[in-house]
Amino acid sequence: MGVYTFVCRNGSGEWTAKQHEGDLEASASSTYDLQRKLVQAALSADSSGGVQSSFSLVSPTSAVCQVEEASLSHPFAPIG
Repeated sequence: MGVYTFVCRNGSGEWTAKQHEGDLEASASSTYDLQRKLVQAALSADSSGGVQSSFSLVSPTSAVCQVEEASLSHPFAPIG
């Protein structure tokens, strides 16, 4: 699956995200919904298994979201 990196911005009360070096994008009214939509977009592009995501605010109006395949090297990956 690889790593999907999204640049997120908040303008006029709505969060928008565009994939860095890619075509995926999404928008939502909250960061929670935006992150959920970005996970779904990544799964739609390559549904090879479980994923994990991170959402990091850079400023009150910008953030970076990453979605990547879950692996056993990560401490919170599911076992089994």
